[in-house]
Amino acid sequence: MDFWDVYEKERTKPNFGSVRQYLTSRERIHLSLSSVEQYGVGMEMNTGSFRKFREEERYLIVSDMTRDLFVSIYDVNQQHALLLRFSESLEADALKRIDQEIKNMKKPNLEMRVIGLQDKETELLGTVERLHGMFKSSLMEVDLFGEETRHIVFDMKLGMSFNLLLLNRIYKQYELLNMTTKPAFEKRKSEIKFV
Repeated sequence: MDFWDVYEKERTKPNFGSVRQYLTSRERIHLSLSSVEQYGVGMEMNTGSFRKFREEERYLIVSDMTRDLFVSIYDVNQQHALLLRFSESLEADALKRIDQEIKNMKKPNLEMRVIGLQDKETELLGTVERLHGMFKSSLMEVDLFGEETRHIVFDMKLGMSFNLLLLNRIYKQYELLNMTTKPAFEKRKSEIKFV
């Protein structure tokens, strides 16, 4: 199922950005930290990476997401992924590097997932739309806006995202409410670095 048509219709509505957008074919499953940490590797803000599936690094742990954006572009055929977590729009040289890496894939079948941001913060979505314009991919999941902090696990074998339970239990209502102020977040912003 591809959500680009639904996303584009929602994007034109006047209240876009002030209401949580959650488009997915299934509800995101929960995984506890204890079940993934042995085979997991963390992803810091303002980083990008190109990864192939390896059993010892099966899970990518993306925690404490507030005003930043996580984008995964996964090649179903090769279990290869481009993973981005950024807080500023991508510059031309970063886009050029991404384009080159995608062109190196042999007959890719790409799936994109977009997760993050807070209410009324839509400026990073232009980068997502540019990425889609560079190479066609199916939009499999959109989880944008809201007021909570997100903790995500991306499974490199399945190409799917899961909710990460840091405390190994389901969170109570309002327990994940974002408490990071805009000035505190601004201090952490920088250009993306590829690792």
